[in-house]
Amino acid sequence: MEHQDKETVLELKEYNLDRFANTDFQLRSGMHIQDYKSQSRNFHFIEDNFPELLSFYERMYQAKLSYFQSVNGKFYYLEYFDEVKSKLSKESLKPKHTLFAIFLYMLYRVEKRFSITLSKQELVEVLNTHHKIKPHVHRLFLGAEKEDTSPTQNTLYRWVNESLRELEKLGWIETLEEDGEQFEILPAFERIALIYADAINNIEEIRTTNE
Repeated sequence: MEHQDKETVLELKEYNLDRFANTDFQLRSGMHIQDYKSQSRNFHFIEDNFPELLSFYERMYQAKLSYFQSVNGKFYYLEYFDEVKSKLSKESLKPKHTLFAIFLYMLYRVEKRFSITLSKQELVEVLNTHHKIKPHVHRLFLGAEKEDTSPTQNTLYRWVNESLRELEKLGWIETLEEDGEQFEILPAFERIALIYADAINNIEEIRTTNE
């Protein structure tokens, strides 16, 4: 079946307009799609139509429909060509959220301090005691390393909470409980290592500024 938009014809197997529209919206919003809960249908839709979708995004948006097979599973995402990246109005992760993702990846994948499921409070406690990470975090939000007080903990918790909301928009983590305290790290979180491998491997050299 065909979907025609201006000069583009998209031929898909078992074409479903709603499934295409939902998948397209997630991809162009920056979401990483994997075989996980509510994403599973869109993931298999991409799997079944990958060659056609690959060509479609190259022609229509100058973007590459990419995928990566992580140790925990495969995920898909859009990667825009260099010449159109600067024209996108959608803002990428802010520096403070990127820094959070780098620290979380180091703790989770490199040091293996957590399983895929953990709570925000557990993460705050580790961030506030880790000898490599704590100075960066305190300098970013407090100006200098401070005592472990209640205001300090509250500041870090707000940063963790806000950062996790941004990572969830990308499909990198998933909140598990209604109160939002526990979350699960998804296969697509591996993307942070593809982008910031040097920073993860040289954590002591990261420069932190409050932006």
